[in-house]
Amino acid sequence: MPTLSDSRMARRWTLCALYCAQGMPWGFVTVTLLAYLAERGADLDATARVTALATLPWSFKVVWGLVIDRFTFRSMGRRRPWVLLAQFAIGVTLLAMILDAESSVDMERFAWMVFLHNCFVSLQDVASDALAVDVLQDDERGRVNGLMWASNYLGSAIGGAGMGIVLARFGVQAAFLLQGSVLFAILCFPLFLRERAGEKLLPWTKGAAVRAPGEEVTQSVGDLVRKLRNAFRTWPPVIGVAYALSCQVMIGMFVTANPVFYTQELDWSQEQFSTLSGGLGAGAGVLGALLGGFVVDRVGVRRLIAVTAFLIAGCCAFAGLSPLMGTSVAIATGFLLAVNFLASAQTVASFSLFMGLCSLAVAGTQFTLYMAALNLTRAQGAHIVAALGDYGYGAVYIGMGVAMLVSVPILYAIPKAPRVVVPESSA
Repeated sequence: MPTLSDSRMARRWTLCALYCAQGMPWGFVTVTLLAYLAERGADLDATARVTALATLPWSFKVVWGLVIDRFTFRSMGRRRPWVLLAQFAIGVTLLAMILDAESSVDMERFAWMVFLHNCFVSLQDVASDALAVDVLQDDERGRVNGLMWASNYLGSAIGGAGMGIVLARFGVQAAFLLQGSVLFAILCFPLFLRERAGEKLLPWTKGAAVRAPGEEVTQSVGDLVRKLRNAFRTWPPVIGVAYALSCQVMIGMFVTANPVFYTQELDWSQEQFSTLSGGLGAGAGVLGALLGGFVVDRVGVRRLIAVTAFLIAGCCAFAGLSPLMGTSVAIATGFLLAVNFLASAQTVASFSLFMGLCSLAVAGTQFTLYMAALNLTRAQGAHIVAALGDYGYGAVYIGMGVAMLVSVPILYAIPKAPRVVVPESSA
């Protein structure tokens, strides 16, 4: 049986499958499930509650990173046990939601079930990233990271468009069961592939810890915290956090408002919206990510982020002010695809920015902190939509544009400075 450290094909398929598994719950909750609830009469307050609680667990990623680094069941691999635990829990919590699916839904309870489900999705995300850092070789990281990000979009398309069609034609229970089955099937990749030869496949099988060359035997959480604190003693990383806390508020607003607007105001069916947002919308996201990664090295991070921010703000202003948004299927379709494309390109550029701000000694934990801040802003965006809902959808979409532009001055306030290097022995 091949191992993840020895077989390029094994680790590429495993990491891509795990990233696909991360994308499916996001696409299912933010596209299919919200459209389903909106079609059944859920208002902006209800969908905002679900979106906020679905997004909030991603702000826990720093905590997950510290826990995963500190506590291991080393005989089964450094990261693999956490991946197995998280992936199994994702499937279990998804199937548990079937109990509320067909009955009169208690929105508060259902929102907290979504929250618990996404706690395990965020844990799987951090564990998969850590696994990738451990097993990928230097000459394949760029290519495999691209494949992983594309797999995440593929998962979003399956959870959005794919499960949307299943839900519309066979019912919500069928959609839950099918997605749960796919997630359990993906569990087979880390279940039957060891990180390194000689390790245990399962807790009760034979094997022992096999450490990589140079790998630390133990790691102190306190030492990680001290290094992280030192990394934020200069202005660029600090202002980077402020940018992370502002740049994706619009995304949270976008995914919260669209299902209700398209199904209730434009009278689209749940299947129509899920197919567009999870299908063509995900395709636009893939294209934006690929093009953004190509362009950012040529025009620079700040310029690409600023240009996409102004273009997104223009699209949102048009959606909020033009009556065509409510009467033309082509305009409504074009708006959704354009914003998905631009937001994806901007996200890739933002990732490059955050990587450049990270200190080498604590790059993994610091990058996870920026990612957690991004996800926290999406939750805040959902709350803003609920607050603006009484003023109409025009105000909601104009608010999206304003939220996007707020981050631009913060972006340019980040001093251009070389990457900070925190000494390994810092105290």
